[in-house]
Amino acid sequence: MRWPAAGLVLAPGVVQRAGMRRLAAVLSLVISVSTLRADRAEEIAQIHIEAMGGLKRIEALKSLRATGHVATGKKQMRFTMTAARPARVRVETDAGGRTLVQATDGAEPAWEFDTGTWPPKYREMNAATARTFVADAEYDDPLVARESRGYTLDYAGEIMVDGRKLLRVLVTHKLSATFSLLLDEETFVIVKRVEHRESAGGRKVQLVTHYEDYRPVDGVLFPFTITLAVDGKATQQTKISRIEPNPDLTNVVFTRPKAAVPPAQSP
Repeated sequence: MRWPAAGLVLAPGVVQRAGMRRLAAVLSLVISVSTLRADRAEEIAQIHIEAMGGLKRIEALKSLRATGHVATGKKQMRFTMTAARPARVRVETDAGGRTLVQATDGAEPAWEFDTGTWPPKYREMNAATARTFVADAEYDDPLVARESRGYTLDYAGEIMVDGRKLLRVLVTHKLSATFSLLLDEETFVIVKRVEHRESAGGRKVQLVTHYEDYRPVDGVLFPFTITLAVDGKATQQTKISRIEPNPDLTNVVFTRPKAAVPPAQSP
């Protein structure tokens, strides 16, 4: 191997050592950049927590009940969602005089039943629906939950969207699923979540969730308008009319009810 600058022929051992030094320098630079990105992501997460109301207020909000309506195409349905930390949620959607109930307790498989069938049959959700439902059930957003829920963060730079500068944080969940959170540079609230998921038909699609109309609930900010776009086309919009902080959960069922056992027959 000829050294271009000096025109000297180097011994193989010298060349190998020089190559190793260059590799070490490159690796050191990569590690330094990765550390800087992780530190910047952590800084953004801390500012986000303060912007949302502060960790003390967030932790004091242990559960909530949201009511509103969901518009899908020309159809509109009313819903009630009850959620509790860390990942319990129950959603009741009313349409056409019948109610679809979907729930998870964060431990057992997600389940559902439709009041259009009576007596009700409490069944497990199909696998694709359950994955999405459980993934969306976590109470705290990833920048709040972070390591406690298996999230790692990496700063991925700034982007301009419609003349608005957004900060991009790459989020990896338990070293597998990866998605991006886009935050407003001025307010540090999350305005978009960008991810890829598998549709019910097995096709990979891009999902972009837009968060708007933030309002305080017991001092913690929540988006009251949430729009879902699939491959660039808006498919669903949720409008929240009210969020009740720390509701009474006495009669809220997150765990799938067990089938009644018929009484034993007397001989």
